[in-house]
Amino acid sequence: MTHTVTLIQNHKGLTASKVAGEEYLVDAKVNITSYTAGGEVITASSLGLSSIHAVLITGCETASNVALQRFVVETDTSGDYASSASFQLVGTVASSGAASSTGGDLGMVRVRAYGNL
Repeated sequence: MTHTVTLIQNHKGLTASKVAGEEYLVDAKVNITSYTAGGEVITASSLGLSSIHAVLITGCETASNVALQRFVVETDTSGDYASSASFQLVGTVASSGAASSTGGDLGMVRVRAYGNL
């Protein structure tokens, strides 16, 4: 598993979590440079949070305006994440739906995570 998480600055140049109702939200870029079979585990602590309650994928890197990979945030059969302290980004080849290659560079994925500090 090789990836880098970078928090995205808001219009004021801040990367700190922001209050949204009773939770906090953070926007981040995940650069997956060597994909792990089964997906990339992103921890709450890498996002400046102690727990994660919801994750939205807000974008992914493309080549020639065609998305090469499709990403999902994996849940179990009850719809829960495997842990409240992390989530897993799983990639598939957009054109075929086949699992992404292990060790491959899948590029950048933008996420918005909601949770607690």
